Amino acid sequence: MSNLPENNDVSAWLESQMSDKRPTLLAFADDGVIWGCLVNKKLVTGPNQPELRGSTLQQAFVFGQEDEIRLFHDELGNWKTSHVADAGDVIVESQILWGNQNEGDLQNGFLQVSEFRKGIPNQYLPVGRPIGNDECIRLEVRHLIEYDEKTGEARIAISRLAGLKVDKRDIGKKELEAAK
Repeated sequence: MSNLPENNDVSAWLESQMSDKRPTLLAFADDGVIWGCLVNKKLVTGPNQPELRGSTLQQAFVFGQEDEIRLFHDELGNWKTSHVADAGDVIVESQILWGNQNEGDLQNGFLQVSEFRKGIPNQYLPVGRPIGNDECIRLEVRHLIEYDEKTGEARIAISRLAGLKVDKRDIGKKELEAAK
């Protein structure tokens, strides 16, 4: 990882952490959620999303299948980073994100999705293609397991983001059996 953001230029710093192996950004700011992806070696954020500003950014995750870089403020308001990569045993979780309908065409690889439930705002996700009727958008989360040497008890030591993709909405019995 390079040095921390200077002059609160979090956008340039986050872009410098992205690569073909770490192509996705998820950021949380005072004024909303920001999704981003790497396009032609540049960080592109979704339409109608807040600007990436150091003054409003709470935390950000740049991630891919191999690892994740986190940027966040400590309790004194200073920027801190951490690097999380798989080590040892891992539990892979696939979380279904809100948004079950396409809304319009792709814009720079971002798909606007809406949810049938009222009150859930539309969002733009960097998935690169529309979703079908039997598909959903999934966020892959990897939980790293730590074992207590004395008791053998296992616990989740840390979790990290690992991917964003369009996949089947429901996993049927055949798929579950095949996965065993």
